[in-house]
Amino acid sequence: MNRVLPLILSIVILAGVLAGCGNQTQQEFVAKPAGSVEKLGKDAAFPRIYTDAKGREIFIAKQPERIAIIFFNLVDSMFMLNTPPVAATQMQGFLSEWESLKPYLAVNPVIDLGRQTSANLEKVLEVQPDLIIGGILNEGIYNELSMIAPVVLLDTRELARDWRNVPREVAKVIGQEQTAEQRIIEIESLIEQSRAKLAPCKTETVAVITLDDKGNFYIYGTQSLPAFFDAESGLGLAVPAGYPVNVGRISLERLAELNPDHIFLKKNKGIEIRRERLGDNSIWNALKAVKQGNVYFLDQSFFTVGALAVQCGVNSIVESLTK
Repeated sequence: MNRVLPLILSIVILAGVLAGCGNQTQQEFVAKPAGSVEKLGKDAAFPRIYTDAKGREIFIAKQPERIAIIFFNLVDSMFMLNTPPVAATQMQGFLSEWESLKPYLAVNPVIDLGRQTSANLEKVLEVQPDLIIGGILNEGIYNELSMIAPVVLLDTRELARDWRNVPREVAKVIGQEQTAEQRIIEIESLIEQSRAKLAPCKTETVAVITLDDKGNFYIYGTQSLPAFFDAESGLGLAVPAGYPVNVGRISLERLAELNPDHIFLKKNKGIEIRRERLGDNSIWNALKAVKQGNVYFLDQSFFTVGALAVQCGVNSIVESLTK
């Protein structure tokens, strides 16, 4: 850390000088759309300028080798693009428990940077990243982070509309566009093949729910998990008549009216105990899926928009429905 601190001080001083110069002259410029990439080399991928979600043009001199992730959901894309980050927020006790990431973390451990809303800046400094990637949620610490390394902030909420968007956007930042397209094609092929495997049970209905520690049920609507429900781009899982489109709270009585053939429960902390407590509930026990033993757990990572999470979730659903 002692070697890096003088560098940060130099950057701060230089930033002040440049700011002073900037006040003396005004230059006209045309704002570039977020997500645009300008490759400065004739044939090489780097250097490049990436315009982030806040409209900042970030100069990236060479292919990043030590990347720190401040918005935890981006870790999935980093592994999907064969570019493991050196550090990320929410690793300890959270991402480290995701089934979709366990095989990758076993080979490439990632240093924990604390919570994504209050990243440990000293730890970020210690890992000496050459690039930092976060979400617009991290705007509050942008200035501090930018003193350590170039910082790119992505509009993760907008990108989350489709699982393909995040790896494609991250790929534009780190120069892995070809890898992103190749991996997306592989996962799309997996979904298509899996949809065919589920053809024999395509009329059997499914509900995806979660149960909180207060005993409240929430149901995941068809638009919230398109990789599972969409008939063209997803598995095309059938749902009961009246099944919701969005995520929302649902009473056990309403779930009984839907009465699906299969129930997938989001597996989060304490869910096994909450599931056992339902053992004496007559409404729960009368559900078709419960009586037939068709209640399964789905890892919490499958409810994110990560490409690896989609891949792992698809495999898990197929395994449950075809056993």
